[in-house]
Amino acid sequence: MLFLAAPLFVLVPARAREELRAVSRGASLPLPAEGAPRAGELIVLFKEAVTERAASLALRSVGGREARQAAHGRHFRVALDPDVSVSEAVRRLRDLSEVEYAEANLIRLKHQGTTLLPNDRFFRAQWNMRLIGAPRAWGIQRGSSSVVVAVLDTGVAFEDFGPYRKAPDWGSVRFLQGFDAVNGDGRANDDEYHGTHVASTVAEATNNGEGVTGLAFGCSIMPVKVLDQEGSGDDFTVAEGIDYVTSFREGGSNPVKVINLSLGGPGGSETLRRAVDRATQAGILVVASSGNDGAGQIDFPAGFDNVIAVGAVGPGKQRAPYSNFGSALDLMAPGGDFDRDDDNDRNPDLVYQQMPDPDFLDLGRHDEFCYCGLEGTSMASPHVAALAALLFSQGIGDARAVRAALEQTAEDLGATGRDDQFGHGLIRPEKALSGIGLNR
Repeated sequence: MLFLAAPLFVLVPARAREELRAVSRGASLPLPAEGAPRAGELIVLFKEAVTERAASLALRSVGGREARQAAHGRHFRVALDPDVSVSEAVRRLRDLSEVEYAEANLIRLKHQGTTLLPNDRFFRAQWNMRLIGAPRAWGIQRGSSSVVVAVLDTGVAFEDFGPYRKAPDWGSVRFLQGFDAVNGDGRANDDEYHGTHVASTVAEATNNGEGVTGLAFGCSIMPVKVLDQEGSGDDFTVAEGIDYVTSFREGGSNPVKVINLSLGGPGGSETLRRAVDRATQAGILVVASSGNDGAGQIDFPAGFDNVIAVGAVGPGKQRAPYSNFGSALDLMAPGGDFDRDDDNDRNPDLVYQQMPDPDFLDLGRHDEFCYCGLEGTSMASPHVAALAALLFSQGIGDARAVRAALEQTAEDLGATGRDDQFGHGLIRPEKALSGIGLNR
């Protein structure tokens, strides 16, 4: 049997709305378009034998009113009369025998990513997003709807259907046709809460003035229910969910690039291993939580070679006391720590996302939601899945290259190099997205 860990949760109390805004580092005035010509200016280089007088006459003949020679070269920057177009002056200069070349003075802009400080009402509680530098990463990449993350879990509150309601902070997030491997139908609705929380870490609507944020909020979600309303599943059902994702086609191809498995249990399984291998062979990156026993043994499926095993850190980048560790551990991500409040906001440092309200679930209702905090490696895994989706969105087409980017840009937290306590270290989205020559 596979079980998700029983995470702790607290409700975020209703408080006065805080005014946050989207901020772009750089000039507050509109910038000119990169590569556009600077108005009224051109650059010209005369042949070496041309005298200063001849050059001056040539420039005046095309409407030049002022010229400045480069401090360390022979070329001139020329300012034109207001009624003379740059293109016409360049054409006329190129026809003169004295001129070696003439061209517009094109504008270049710094290649610096902006920083998105989202205005979501409870972003202040998301220490996890700040810990990994999400606002800087969002200045580089926010995700493409053509990149899909399959969330295999208790389902996702993604639609209004029967007693189920769509969670309120999805915005324009696209959901693909999912599968309910527990009940054998296409309605992968969440009758617990865990799957919605996990999916929201991946792609909850961001910068919409509501709720909290998702790391890859521009990407799409495929909900796949493999755990029942008690959070329990088995190898057969989980493998069936993986195979559904692997065989899925839309327009002749499979848009799913990442599978997140925030679930697990001790002991390997040939059924699960083969399902994971089939997904890997299909080019899908599989990410899973390492387990919440605080033990030196990684749970499965995270323990398989073809799965990225994710452990959890708290706000101080220390390994969370519940997080499993060992030789199969690959990466760390924020998982929360109920016993800490490092930012002194009177809320435990948990991972806060939207999910069905457990108080109402106990009454059989699926129409009430909360922004609740949970802790666990289940919460850490979707951070890695989301970053992988951002890397696919960035244009990396190979899952092996995405995995390499994740591992090579992680922050080394333990002994130098990979170690059993922290794996390759804590994910760094900005570094991964802009590093090792992969940024477009």
